[in-house]
Amino acid sequence: MSGALQDLLVNLSSASLAFGAGWSFDRARDLWRFRDTRGFWKPFTAHDLKMVTSIFIQEEHYIWERSGLVGVGDVLAIHELRQQLQRTGVKHLPLTPSHHLTGLERRANLILVGGPHSNRVTAEVVQRLPLTYTFGPVEEHDARITDARTGEILSPDITPDNQLAVDLGILVRAPNPFQPDRHIVILAGSFGFGTSAAARLLSDPEFLNHPLVSGGSPFEAAFSVEVVGGEPQRIDLKGLRELDTAVRRQTGT
Repeated sequence: MSGALQDLLVNLSSASLAFGAGWSFDRARDLWRFRDTRGFWKPFTAHDLKMVTSIFIQEEHYIWERSGLVGVGDVLAIHELRQQLQRTGVKHLPLTPSHHLTGLERRANLILVGGPHSNRVTAEVVQRLPLTYTFGPVEEHDARITDARTGEILSPDITPDNQLAVDLGILVRAPNPFQPDRHIVILAGSFGFGTSAAARLLSDPEFLNHPLVSGGSPFEAAFSVEVVGGEPQRIDLKGLRELDTAVRRQTGT
C-alpha cells in the first residue's frame, strides 16, 4: 500500500472518529439540556396523542374564510409545542380542529390549544375539572380570569389606543376526564398571546423543576404576560396549585 493511500485512510478514519465523537457529544448535551422537557411530556408520548386547536368558524370569521381561522398566537404555541415534543421522540403529531374531534378521540392523550371561548373541547374539559382559575362566561366573551379561592379577578390590560399590553392565561395538566388513564394539557390564553406564553412556560426550567410539575401531579397555573412589539415577553406566574382530580366538577356548574 502506498504512503499516499495510507495517509488518506488514516485521515478518513480520523475524520470519522471526530464526527462520531462530535455527534455523541451533541447528543449527550441535548439529552441533558432538554431532560426536564422530556420528563414533562413522557406520559403523553403514546401513539394516540392529539393536539386540538381553537378555530373560529362563526359569524364574520366564517364569511372571510370558510375553512375557519386560527389565531397567530395559537400557531406560535403549536410550533413551540411541536419542537418540545420532537425532543421527546414524537416526530408526527396529528393536528385536529376542535369541532372535528370525534367522541372516541376525546378519550386519547390530548393537548388542548386555546381557551373555552374558541376551543370547544377545552370548554367540555374545564366543565369537568375542579379548576379554581376560570374564565368568564363564554356567551359574554369575558376574557378575565377569576380565582375561586380568593375572589381575585385578573383582567387583560388594554392601552388607550386599544392595544393589548398584558395578556393572561391558564395552564393545566390533569387526567383526561373522558378517560382517566389518559392525560390532558390545556394551554388557554385570554387572547392568543397568553396561549403562546403557556407553551413557552413549558420550556422554562424553573417552572418544569417546581415540585408539583416535576413530580407529575395534576396542577393548574395562572399567569400574565407582557405584550410588546406584537410578541409575548416576560411571563409572571400568578399561582401554581395542585389540582384535586378526585373531586369531579358537575357539568353545567
